[in-house]
Amino acid sequence: MGAESGRLVIVDIASKISTEVLYRFETPITQDHRGRRCWDFPKIIEEVTHALTLAAPHGPYESLGVDTWGLDFGLLNENKELVTLPVSHRDHRTDGYLDKASAMVGRDRLHFETGAQLLEINSIFQLLSITENSPEELESAKYFQLMPDLILAALTGNVGTEYTIASTTGLYDTLNNQWSFQLARDLGIPTHIFGDVEDAGTVRGILKPEIQSKTGIGALKCVATTSHDTAAAVVATPLEFPGSAYISSGTWSLMGVEIDTAITNEITLDERLTNEGGLDRSIRLLRNITGLWIIQEVRRDLKSQGIDISYVELVELAKKESQPWRTLFYVDAPIFVYAGNMIARIQEYARETGQPVPQTPGELAQATFASLALAYARTADVLAEVSGDEMPTIHIVGGGAQNAHLSQMTADISGREVVTGPIEATAIGNALVQAIASGDVKDIGSARKLISESSLHLGRYQPKISSGEKSEIAEVRNRYAQLTVLEEK
Repeated sequence: MGAESGRLVIVDIASKISTEVLYRFETPITQDHRGRRCWDFPKIIEEVTHALTLAAPHGPYESLGVDTWGLDFGLLNENKELVTLPVSHRDHRTDGYLDKASAMVGRDRLHFETGAQLLEINSIFQLLSITENSPEELESAKYFQLMPDLILAALTGNVGTEYTIASTTGLYDTLNNQWSFQLARDLGIPTHIFGDVEDAGTVRGILKPEIQSKTGIGALKCVATTSHDTAAAVVATPLEFPGSAYISSGTWSLMGVEIDTAITNEITLDERLTNEGGLDRSIRLLRNITGLWIIQEVRRDLKSQGIDISYVELVELAKKESQPWRTLFYVDAPIFVYAGNMIARIQEYARETGQPVPQTPGELAQATFASLALAYARTADVLAEVSGDEMPTIHIVGGGAQNAHLSQMTADISGREVVTGPIEATAIGNALVQAIASGDVKDIGSARKLISESSLHLGRYQPKISSGEKSEIAEVRNRYAQLTVLEEK
C-alpha cells in the first residue's frame, strides 16, 4: 500500500520471478470529527478483503505480506479496536512540533538517540501533538500499531510491531536496537503502548475465520515482511557494487545506501539523513526526499482545471522544454508538503526566489523533474561522504524507474551510472522476505541473484555531458545548492 494507491500483487518465485498486479485501488482518505485528514481504515480493509476475494480463485498461496509507507499509525484499545481513525502525515497537526520537541529535549538528542531524520511529520511528533491536543486518545490506547501492523491486526486479530516499520517513527533507537523509552517519557509520550519489536519475516498469524469465509481464500499465513515499503524495495534492488545507492521512487523518493551499523554525526544531523532498518537488522542510511508527490499534485490541479494529462504525457512535454534548468525549486521545502494548489505553490516559490514562473504543463513538469534530479545528485554526494564508500551506481526502483527522462538527468547531473528496475520492487521484496521466512529462498544474496536472472531491469543510463556542458551543470548545481541553503536557514 502506498499513500496514493494500494495494490494486490501475486508474486511467483520459481527459477525466475514473475508478478501479476491483480487489483488496484486508491488509498481512501476522509476527515474525522476534529477535521483531521485521516486514512479511512474501514474502507482500506474493505478494499483488502475485496482484493483477497478476487485472488482466491488463482490460489493456493504460500503466504501474504503487507507493506506500507512509514510514520502513520493507529491506536488500539484493550479490545484491539481503533481509538480513532489513523491520521495522515499530510495533516497539519504536527505543524510546529519539531520546534516544540527541540525546546523540550534538544534538537541534537532527537537525532543522536534514534538516528532518525528530523521530519516534522515523524510519528514522534504526531504522538507529541496528541499529548497536547487529544490526550484522551492515548489514555484509551493499549497498542501502538503502525499501518502495516494495523492491517495485519485487522486480518489476523494479532498485534505486533515489525522492525523496519518501527525504525521510521523517530522513537526507535537504531544504534541500540530498542525503543527510546526515556526520550518518549521526557516528551510526555506513554511507553506502555510500544510492544516488542519483531524481525522481518516473523509469522504474525492466520487470516481470521470470518475473512477466510468471506473471501474464500482459506487459512492464509500472514507474515510481517519488511513492512516498510522502502525496506521491501531495497531487498529487491540488485545492488551491483558496495556503496551503490538506491532510490525507491514513488510518492516519496527514498534515497540511501546499505550499511551494517547506524551512523550519526553532525553531517547526518545537518543533512537530515536517517538510519532505518532493513532485512536481518541491517541499516538503510537514507534521506526522505519529496518525490513524485509534487507531479501527482500538479496533475490533480490540472485535471481540476479541465486539463487531463497523463503522467507519460507530462514527461514528454517536459523533454521538449528548450530551457531545462529555467526554474528550479527545493523539493523538500515545507510549502510542497501538503495537498492542494501545488501549481500555485510552485509559482509562488518561483516568484519569491526571483525565477521565471512556470505556466504551461511542460514547464511545470520540467521544473519538477529537474529539481528532483538535482536533489538526487546532491544526496548521492552526501551519502558517499558519510558512508565512506565510493558510489559508482545509482539504482532507481519502483514506479519512477519508468521515467527515462528523469533517469538520464540524474545520470548527467550526478556523473554516475543509473540502473533502473524492477518496477514492482516493493511487491517483489515483500514476497522474497516471505520466501526467505518459509525457506524457499536461502537469503538476501540468493534473492538478489534471482532478481538479476529474472530480466526485471528496465535500462542503464550513462552520463551524457560534453566538456562544454560541464560548466553549465556546475552552475545549475550551485543554483540548487543556494536554494537549499536559503530554505534550510
